[in-house]
Amino acid sequence: MYMMNFKKYITVFFISSFISIITLGYIEIAYNKKNRPSSVPYELFPIFIPLLYGIFGVINYYIISNYGNNYSIVVGIVFGILLSIIGRFGLDLPTRLFNFTKNTSYKVHIYAIIIYAIIFRSLITPLTNHIIL
Repeated sequence: MYMMNFKKYITVFFISSFISIITLGYIEIAYNKKNRPSSVPYELFPIFIPLLYGIFGVINYYIISNYGNNYSIVVGIVFGILLSIIGRFGLDLPTRLFNFTKNTSYKVHIYAIIIYAIIFRSLITPLTNHIIL
């Protein structure tokens, strides 16, 4: 029983990590448009972003298994807030990569909430349901 659940969680982790290609793609495009600024630690993104996607994918799987698919929106919102806080306050990505000013960089939180709620509800949850549940 335990091994079967472990296999499900690992599968969900890999499915969710694969979806990180969306985030990595738009960060890569912005990074290249800005001529690869050395102040942005881009080399870490392909490691940490898939890990975070995988962890939140497993959390999402647990929640949709126990409470229903609609709660995946909440997981996406929390994930979006986490990434936007790291990106804005930890790495200053809105101003360094995405042409926000200091006065408008707060908008990244709004966009992240919407984008990641959609990603989790429209991509990760259906894939998880199709492959696992």
